[in-house]
Amino acid sequence: MNNLPSRFLRITAFRNTLVRRLERLRTSKEARQEEGHILVQGVKTLEELVSKGHHRIRTIGITFDEHKLPIRAPALDIVASVRRQEIEEEGGNRSSSIAPRVARVGKSRKSSRRKQEKIFQADQFVAMPQSLTTKILGTDSPTAEHEVWAEVAIPDYEHLFSIQEDTPKFKGEPTLPLTNIKKLLVLDQILDPGNMGLIVRSAKAFSWDAAWHTPGTVDQYNNKVIRASRALCLDWPTKTAGWKELEKFVERKDLTLLVADMVPGWIAERAVSDTDWVDRKSKFNPYNLAWWNWPPSLPRTHVPEKIALVMSSEHHGVKGKAAWFDKEDQDAKARLLSKAIHVSIPMNPDVESMNVAAAATAMMWELNRVIDEGKRGASTLQIFDTSE
Repeated sequence: MNNLPSRFLRITAFRNTLVRRLERLRTSKEARQEEGHILVQGVKTLEELVSKGHHRIRTIGITFDEHKLPIRAPALDIVASVRRQEIEEEGGNRSSSIAPRVARVGKSRKSSRRKQEKIFQADQFVAMPQSLTTKILGTDSPTAEHEVWAEVAIPDYEHLFSIQEDTPKFKGEPTLPLTNIKKLLVLDQILDPGNMGLIVRSAKAFSWDAAWHTPGTVDQYNNKVIRASRALCLDWPTKTAGWKELEKFVERKDLTLLVADMVPGWIAERAVSDTDWVDRKSKFNPYNLAWWNWPPSLPRTHVPEKIALVMSSEHHGVKGKAAWFDKEDQDAKARLLSKAIHVSIPMNPDVESMNVAAAATAMMWELNRVIDEGKRGASTLQIFDTSE
């Protein structure tokens, strides 16, 4: 299979308009916001997006070099899919006058066969040499001689974060009602795209519902985030807005704000030694989460089911100030933090801090467990008061 189907557009020029536009999608946040599309690499990632059904694919591209034939997988999978579609379309036009009974006989066989075949559909298909593929995708990940990539639409999740009572539902959007956002991850000035990608994968793995990014947080559709998350960022409902809007959202939706923080010294001083387990009520067990600033209005027997967890960069912490927050945002942040419950993962004192992706992963998993225990009446929380 050396010849490309007629639907493929062959591109060989470095200054081709499509090549320059796609390269800009990879490198520019503004371009991604303007066009509402991103680039993904690899046939496996593309197959996963196709199987989910709600991602519109504008372009599918393959690496093709007429001097390195035959075409091999994974590019061959795309070529074969397009060729099958062209043959079926031609056959459909020729057999349109065949009796309905004949069509019905062949329907079940055709459906069964198509289940075994990979079907890729897009607005356009392109083929280009490896050098152009590398120009589009960048050098962060090596491009193969028979590479596959795609230009995919970014889903619109804005309606999920509306504070209006009646939230419209749009055809083709994920069916996640606003009232079902019970676990919101607030990412405050997370700068590293690798960390962001790992956080997204963990959040999806542990079934957290959505994310809220404060200004200054890395773009969720940054090329490195896409790679680190294996394109799961496309299925992760996210809103970027300041603390003032977040304050309105958590209050309107009755979410209890939790702040992941370092264990303060006054709690760490109560650490339980290996042999001292007599009075756990007044001492600190380093194998359980530590909680403080717990409001009197909440029972101390379990963690609320609807929560918003704030994770901040280990470099500045949640209390750090940023130049892009105006006074109203700073005031809203101060109000939220003063009322928030603080929670910490106890660590070996020889370690100054955890990587934010590792901390977020551990915290989300442990909160899932603690909330589940609370539902079963088996939760034991380690809550500290400054008056103790």
